[in-house]
Amino acid sequence: MIKKHPLRAASVVLTVLSCLAIIAFVLTRPTSLNKSSAAHAQQPPIEPGSIDDLVQNATANGQSLVSIPIDVQHEDVQGFDEAKANYSIVVAQAVSKESFATSAYDIQTWWKFTVNETILATAPHICVSGDCSLPGTLPAANSSELWLAKAGGAIARNGVTVDFQWMDFPDFNIGQKYLLFIDFNQSTRVAVPAIGPVGAFMVDSNGTMAAVLTEDTNLKSDISSRFGNSLTQLRNAINPPTQPTGCDPAQAQACSAKGGGYYWDADSCSCQFDPCMAKPWLCE
Repeated sequence: MIKKHPLRAASVVLTVLSCLAIIAFVLTRPTSLNKSSAAHAQQPPIEPGSIDDLVQNATANGQSLVSIPIDVQHEDVQGFDEAKANYSIVVAQAVSKESFATSAYDIQTWWKFTVNETILATAPHICVSGDCSLPGTLPAANSSELWLAKAGGAIARNGVTVDFQWMDFPDFNIGQKYLLFIDFNQSTRVAVPAIGPVGAFMVDSNGTMAAVLTEDTNLKSDISSRFGNSLTQLRNAINPPTQPTGCDPAQAQACSAKGGGYYWDADSCSCQFDPCMAKPWLCE
């Protein structure tokens, strides 16, 4: 007959209990792998056609650049008279740009301009009640500047550049001066090109305008036929220069409105015709 030692029996019981406790802890303790798997499972799937989808496909194919053409719907006008009735007209120089992803599928670029001249200020109908809000990372424009939001642009994500290109409306050229028909909120200094490329004209050092859009439009035709693509003539048609005593303001206004090479000669108080203004390509 074997006699059990009371202390040794107690030690065995404690050892067994300790082992059971350790086993229970290991079985119930969440592992880092489970945490990682749970977190991974909670990530939303990448939507087909989204920016992340484009980046993922480009990475898989060893590409660092993805260029996507986009078609943007915009307002239109029947000609110059409708354009000036609904939009502000400014002469401004492009100075910088910043692009942002505005959703999983969209990119927008904010262009900063120095305003050289406000030819006509018209109340906005798009950039009102907080719409066209400037991204928080951009500084507000001062009284001689404006921010213009244009669809498209390029952003970098995970080593891939995604470029959404508005094919009919190429990027503005930094340093270039433009005549712009825009929906412009004067108080917030933000704007959008409501009629898209139809309302954008490059202005050279001689004050001659050239449409950004290559195809013909009513506005483009009006500016050519009525003002000979001359910024001076267009400006005078909207804001006739002050005439010296003796000239009839009504006659000056009527002359400026004729366009097509006609201009008001303040020295002689008469309406003159300049064929080079009417057909500048013949005088080059």
